[in-house]
Amino acid sequence: MAATTRLTSADVDPRAWAGARSRAATVLLRARAASADRGDEAGWLAALGEGASTSLRTDQSAVLSRMVAMRVADLRLVTVREVTEPVPAPSGTRVEWDVRASFTYRLRGFDTTPRSFDLDLTFKADPARVQALGITASSPSGRPQPWDLAGLVVRRSADSLVLAVGDDARVQEVVRRARTAASRVAAVWGGSRPAVWVSPASDADAARLLGRTPDQLRGVAAATDGPLTPGERAGADRIVLVPGAWSSLRPDGRDVVMTHELTHVTVRASTTRGVPIWLSEGFAELVAYQPIDLPEATAVAPALDRVRSSGLPATLPADAEFEPGSGSLAAAYGLSLLALRTVADRYGTQAVVRLYRAAAGGITEPTDRLDDREAAVDDALVATVGLNRSALVRQWQARIRDLLR
Repeated sequence: MAATTRLTSADVDPRAWAGARSRAATVLLRARAASADRGDEAGWLAALGEGASTSLRTDQSAVLSRMVAMRVADLRLVTVREVTEPVPAPSGTRVEWDVRASFTYRLRGFDTTPRSFDLDLTFKADPARVQALGITASSPSGRPQPWDLAGLVVRRSADSLVLAVGDDARVQEVVRRARTAASRVAAVWGGSRPAVWVSPASDADAARLLGRTPDQLRGVAAATDGPLTPGERAGADRIVLVPGAWSSLRPDGRDVVMTHELTHVTVRASTTRGVPIWLSEGFAELVAYQPIDLPEATAVAPALDRVRSSGLPATLPADAEFEPGSGSLAAAYGLSLLALRTVADRYGTQAVVRLYRAAAGGITEPTDRLDDREAAVDDALVATVGLNRSALVRQWQARIRDLLR
């Protein structure tokens, strides 16, 4: 009697076997993305394999529900890369392998450009029937997306999309303060960008969403995050609230923080060139503190403490001073605010807006300075208010001295 031959994955040309796996995974993930765009739960869950656990099915059903509530659109597979190869096995034996899949998406009504994210997935299939593969594990690769947050509540209005975890009072507070921030930014800039606000349950979740460590967010109440391509406007920003620091603030302080971050989002969405950090942070502070009745010396107390201990600064804050952990972050913010208030008090707040728009729109002459952000500010200062940098620094130093008296 002739022996029965059972083919294994090792009997197949390795390149052909790898190609078959890649094609099958690509087909399945594209179909799954299309199901998400339609809000088709059956199609979304059909991608899970026979070995998928009940908990995975429950979790993935909840993920899709949150994606639908957020109005995720244009979910597209970009790449699929194998992380591990399956162990050779005979036909009839299902084998597993891991991949990292990259996707892009938009939030309908808010994003004008796509955001990207990665997933770590485990596939399982019979080598003889690789087209029938299924997903048996799925998790964010590095940075989660808001739809990965259990208990997420979605609140949408014309000017904000709030994605929050917490009780109703907390969610409604973020919604209310987002509306206040929008009106305050519009009063200065001339309009505000409809924004996506993410309020996670913990500082650890905020750090993961932002791709940072908790230590890097120590003392930070909120941060703006999103893809930014030189020469293009930002179109998919997220403002992430860091609950520990944000909750510790007084009500006015929360409004200041949210207005500050919305200023960044609005400016990034309507300009095409980066500016020095002292200008971007100083302007956001100028807008945020404008309606707040607070003595200036109190608002910039860390900056004044630094001047008392280290002396009057000779130059405007360098970008390195804004690095988390630098020890100079709070002082750099205050000194930048004072620089912008120096211009605003003499020439008007709208002059500062014109200055920012000119600097953030780039410079045309001379071309060899096109990538010099400080040079762009120098040109903008002269063009908008007739002031050179040395004069600005002298006036700024005089303001600091007055506050120290």
